[in-house]
Formats: sequence, structure tokens, C-alpha cells
Amino acid sequence: MTTIKHELNLSVIDEVKNNGRLLSDVARQYGLSTKTVYQLVRQSEQPESRSKIIKLEIEQLRSRISKLSGELCRIGR
Repeated sequence: MTTIKHELNLSVIDEVKNNGRLLSDVARQYGLSTKTVYQLVRQSEQPESRSKIIKLEIEQLRSRISKLSGELCRIGR
């Protein structure tokens, strides 16, 4: 699964679980079926899947920190 697809999946899951949005609304927003959104949310609740999601989030945060550090160095020059 590509990083972009992982990011999309994380966004979909976040919209439902953390923002309390309806599955159908999120599905429409992201151009997915309601069933697909349901499956993504359901899979995210599995222990092994949750671990993978957390690892991916950590990778994304490290990448973002690295990018922001580079920007900060350029500004400081």
C-alpha cells in the first residue's frame, strides 16, 4: 500500500472516529463507498492494524519534522 493511500485511509478514519462524521458523508467527500469507509474504520480497531497505523503516523511526523527543520534552517540563514 502506498504512502498516499495510507494517508488517505488515516484521514478517512480520523474524520469518522475523531470528528464524529457520518460514514456516508465521509465516503462522499473522499469518493469512496460507505462500505469501504466502514471497513477502514473497522480494520483500524484491530490490534495489529492499530499498531501499523501508529507506526505510519510516527513515520509521517518524523518526515514532517525533518521538512520543517530544513525550512527553519533556510529561514535562519
